[in-house]
Amino acid sequence: MTRRDVIRVLERMTRDAESQQALAAQLKVSPQYISDVLAGRREPGQNILHALGLKREVQYVREAIP
Repeated sequence: MTRRDVIRVLERMTRDAESQQALAAQLKVSPQYISDVLAGRREPGQNILHALGLKREVQYVREAIP
């Protein structure tokens, strides 16, 4: 799942909650934080990822050498 996919799910959750403020209260984060994640200014943190049933994993992949 890409960061954009996470944002799409968060957008849907925001619509279902009827506002960013209501969703922020449900997730125990600030409305500004929700706004920043939706705008791509910040990464989704643990509370948001947990609510989506996700965890962050970093992966390093070797580039093909010409």
